[in-house]
Amino acid sequence: MGDDSEWIKLSIDQKCEHKLWKARMNGYEEALKLFQKIEDEKSPEWSKYLGLIKKFVTDSNAVAQLKGLEAALAYAENAYVAGRTTGEVISGVVNKVFNQPKARAKELGIDICLMYIEIEKGEPVQEELLKGLDNKNPKIIVACIETLRKALSEFGSKIISLKPIIKVLPKLFESREKAVRDEAKLLAVEIYCWIRDALRPPLQNINSVQLKELEEEWVKLPPAAPKQTRFLRSQQELKAKFEQQQAAGGDDGDEIVPQVDAYELLEAVEILSKLPKDFYDKIEAKKWQERKEALEAVEMLVKNPKLEAGDYADMVKVLKKVVGKDTNVMLVALAAKCLAGLATGLRKKFGQYAGQVVPTILEKFKEKKPQVVQALQEAIDAIFLTTTLQNISEDILAVMDNKNPTIKQQTSLFIARSFRHCTPSTLPKSLLKPFCAALLKHINDSAPEVRDAAFEALGTALKVAGEKAVNPFLADVDKLKLDRIKECAEKVELAYGKNTGGAADKKECRPVAGKTPVLSGAAGDKDTKDTSAKSGPLKKTVCLAHDGVNLVVFCLQIEVCEERASAVLPASCIQQLDSGNWKERLACMEEFQKAVELMERSEMPCQALVRMLAKKPGWKETNFQVMQMKLHIVALIAQKGNFSKTSAQIVLDGLVDKIGDVKCGSNAKEAMTAIAEACLLPWTAEQVMSMAFSQKNPKNQSETLNWLSNAIKEFGFSGLNVKAFINNVKTALAATNPAVRTAAITLLGVMYLYVGPPLRMFFEDEKPALLSQIDAEFEKSGQQAPAPPIPLGSRRGMNGAGLPMPPPQYHTSSAASPDATGQGLGATCALLGPCSRPGLGGVWARALKLQLPSAMCLATSSPHGSGSCSNGCS
Repeated sequence: MGDDSEWIKLSIDQKCEHKLWKARMNGYEEALKLFQKIEDEKSPEWSKYLGLIKKFVTDSNAVAQLKGLEAALAYAENAYVAGRTTGEVISGVVNKVFNQPKARAKELGIDICLMYIEIEKGEPVQEELLKGLDNKNPKIIVACIETLRKALSEFGSKIISLKPIIKVLPKLFESREKAVRDEAKLLAVEIYCWIRDALRPPLQNINSVQLKELEEEWVKLPPAAPKQTRFLRSQQELKAKFEQQQAAGGDDGDEIVPQVDAYELLEAVEILSKLPKDFYDKIEAKKWQERKEALEAVEMLVKNPKLEAGDYADMVKVLKKVVGKDTNVMLVALAAKCLAGLATGLRKKFGQYAGQVVPTILEKFKEKKPQVVQALQEAIDAIFLTTTLQNISEDILAVMDNKNPTIKQQTSLFIARSFRHCTPSTLPKSLLKPFCAALLKHINDSAPEVRDAAFEALGTALKVAGEKAVNPFLADVDKLKLDRIKECAEKVELAYGKNTGGAADKKECRPVAGKTPVLSGAAGDKDTKDTSAKSGPLKKTVCLAHDGVNLVVFCLQIEVCEERASAVLPASCIQQLDSGNWKERLACMEEFQKAVELMERSEMPCQALVRMLAKKPGWKETNFQVMQMKLHIVALIAQKGNFSKTSAQIVLDGLVDKIGDVKCGSNAKEAMTAIAEACLLPWTAEQVMSMAFSQKNPKNQSETLNWLSNAIKEFGFSGLNVKAFINNVKTALAATNPAVRTAAITLLGVMYLYVGPPLRMFFEDEKPALLSQIDAEFEKSGQQAPAPPIPLGSRRGMNGAGLPMPPPQYHTSSAASPDATGQGLGATCALLGPCSRPGLGGVWARALKLQLPSAMCLATSSPHGSGSCSNGCS
């Protein structure tokens, strides 16, 4: 008791610094009572304790420390000067409280942190907590994560900065301590509540099992946005409003989660110093392989989603040169991808280079190969988002006068996509006038694809700027074309504002005379919707849907495809697509197949799914089991979904490349057949033949010819471009490989079933030995009749050219009787009668020319067929 009498009479602040723990504990208790009594937050009494509060929380005696923490909490809550102690107090809490075994100490430590946030000191609190994550003691790390989670839950993402937290999350998931990983998982779920899918990109590289667990938790979250439940001292009005809502017995259930740009949460990566030292030498090398190596190095670097600003002028210059002048189309596409990556990673910082590359990209659209066109579209769309339409308008308008129809078409489509990102204020009359003038020239172009693209661009301008702004420029447009522009405007989806197009209940665009109806979308066609969320749709293609109606499908950016695929495929499936372990890839394909089998047609995003299949390793897959499943899945998607030509173009190259493979060839043929049914054989066959004969692989060529022979037997000959096939067959007949020649002769035999003797005249210049083989095949085919084509869901008695299905075959050779000849010519007239369009090809003309004498005789004979003529016909 003697000792007690020494310190019992001391002042409160002296007791708090006493060497005896009992004295300190008593001091803390009295300080707590004092802090609760002082009514004036600016009282000079508070200043006496400024230097002591840190000692309150770091007391070496566990019992006294609990009282000190209670007093420190009261001080932070009531003292105006408490903010000055933030750094030292929170540091003390992290290092001396969070490591304590008592749960009460941890609770008080968290409460103190949250109270300092409430008094407007959120940044220094968060900074100290993030430092705590580097501590070697797992208990401290867990407590820091828990505090950050509670702070975010109560104060919300506007008060708690998420970027530095998200930056350290992957590291926390790698911790050896299960408690740390579990708490990190809870934090990730809480962050997802506030920013949703913006959290996905930063976490893509964590362990696939952990990501799958997160996905499962994220799915369980309610769709409604979370709300701030605790408020800063400066937010008292918000607090009162919140309490009023709570007292009324509810809140706004319709509030949605605010959109957060994932880009802002990412750390910028510096890539210029990481370029290979010989990059600028290799990019100028004569060997295309060396240029490819240089571009691949850049492609890997620009895949980083956020790039640090720097001087990219030299890099842009050489990439522009490759796009504009390199003769290797593969390298052109690769350079375009690099430009797209730069633009996406730098965003507005790339804008200074936009004017240099836009004209080059637009002029390169003369290249028609799908992979090049797609890469150029992705590049120019990404570049547009880094600048303004005003800045590049002169470059675009200059290209509009180009004579190449493909360049004109793609430029108009680019203008349409650009308009979608404009508003009435960013698309003033001064900008509209030159664009409308150029587009009005294009709606009168002789090429239908140029006209269609111009209509789409003008329709988009009308949707964005309104009739009042655009109509003065359309004064001289006739009513039919004006209606087409207005109807295209109705189905446009804008990046800003209300979407009005693409829904299943929208009416189709009324066709111009003689044109096929074109829709902006179709019910269930996931690939046609919501493209404006990125940089707009990239490419428009028309494909016959399963209900017999043409639908427009846009080529989507890879980010959009990944997002849509993630919505219908298991998360583990997306993660393991490019796994280094073939067993994981095989398991991934099995999950992929199960998911596709369970999908409804209306729910299947065909393009997104095939883009996922095409991702690295894609069609270069080395394991035959994985590749077999991948090809089978392509067939399933084509059979079950609304499969478009855009989707087909993504996979056909790979299918042709695998058709000659011993183990995978049958699966490739199965997929090609399914695509032929979805997109019609004439278009599919033309694409496949072109791809096969652009290769040098004789096995692929022969198997493609064999597939086409069987496909014609299955689907019929309607709509096939005979002239184009004859050119390819002649190439095959001249091949050095006997298998290719044999396959070509077999195909000719199948064609003979439908074309008849006129087919032979195209091959009269062939060598006698080869011609005898062809004649033998024709003779064998002449003894057969073509089997009726298998009915397809996408064909209703019409072929790709809009012609009716042909009547039974009538041979009109000179050896036939006049009655047979008359029947053949009559059937031909019946076939050609309803067709008012050109382009039937030379086969019909040549066949009719051979029968001209007989036809003249028939015309002069009696109605009963008993007359004769001077030519000796009877």
